[in-house]
Amino acid sequence: MNRDEKNPLTPALCKLLEACLILKTTDAKSLAAYLNRSPATIRTEFQRILVIMNVHCRYAALKTAEDEGWLYAQKNNETDF
Repeated sequence: MNRDEKNPLTPALCKLLEACLILKTTDAKSLAAYLNRSPATIRTEFQRILVIMNVHCRYAALKTAEDEGWLYAQKNNETDF
């Protein structure tokens, strides 16, 4: 579990969703190149996200994570030091 009890996503899964917003895509190959992971790993992580969040597609997962404030939390915490 993530440090924030309200956020059920691991930091790695949050990073994947943040990368989607940065690159403006949910394409596994593009995200894999950006995150230095394999496309298969990206697809597996998306499947985990969909199950954890109980949504039916990647876009719904992005929307929910944004609405809940789960994204960019790590970046905000880094600037608070």
